[in-house]
Amino acid sequence: MRHFLFFFLCFFPLAAAALTLSDADGKTLTVHAPAQRIISLAPHFTDMLQAMGAGKQIVAVSDDHDSRGRYTRSLSGYPLVGDAAALNYERIVAYKPDAIIAWGSGTPRAWIEQLRHLGLPVVVLEARSLQEIGGQLGLLGRLTGHEAEAAKQQEAFAKALQGLQGHAAGPRLRYFYQIWSQPLYSLGRQHLLSQALALCGADNIVPTGPVMAPLINPEFVFKADPDVIFFGKVDEAASRSYWSRFSQLKAVRQQHLLAVDDRRLTRPGPDMLAAVAPLCAHLSGWRTDASRK
Repeated sequence: MRHFLFFFLCFFPLAAAALTLSDADGKTLTVHAPAQRIISLAPHFTDMLQAMGAGKQIVAVSDDHDSRGRYTRSLSGYPLVGDAAALNYERIVAYKPDAIIAWGSGTPRAWIEQLRHLGLPVVVLEARSLQEIGGQLGLLGRLTGHEAEAAKQQEAFAKALQGLQGHAAGPRLRYFYQIWSQPLYSLGRQHLLSQALALCGADNIVPTGPVMAPLINPEFVFKADPDVIFFGKVDEAASRSYWSRFSQLKAVRQQHLLAVDDRRLTRPGPDMLAAVAPLCAHLSGWRTDASRK
């Protein structure tokens, strides 16, 4: 009997237990094996999957180039199924994905609904606090069968977050973060980057609102008179030239116009904290100067 049972288990293994995941929309996705054909619709999810060893399970992604529409592969080397303007649903269906990872605040709602209408397995993820990024890592680890590595990533992220919190004491700076110049767009205080910079002792002059990246009237910046103005390195020359014209601004007088790696800083994942850490160290010198005045 024992020999028969051994033979049966070897050639007819028991079915793996189904795994049901709940996403940010309250929808559930049930998988009977780790997803092997994943489409990522946000660069930070692609980063997370690669970091936990699931990069080979990604079959396609959305475009992450600064200039979209001219490429067939992403910066990370994956085939493209869309960009900021549109998705290629026919191509997505042809890839026969086990899971499509969509970004709650970055993937248009109409696209998500169309994917679901086509019967495709969509998981919507959205982190509204820095701590929730750790939960996303855990969910992606379970989805891909990389739970152990995902747990390591969660632990590393928690330590990095704790490290930022050590900067919170002392004098604080007020900043304006420019993500686009013409027209002028910024980040709301509820944005994850704003939350991270707050741990560095820097406060966003843009208040919390319904829009994560609101359109800003330049007059608002002049009246708020921030201590620091951030802008991307790609637009550094034009941005520095624009703001330097306004000598009445404190950030201009004190030469606190700072070009940053906005590609990494605005991706709401572990890589964001890695980019914020040296920025915190840089700001600490300006905060010390402020305390002496």
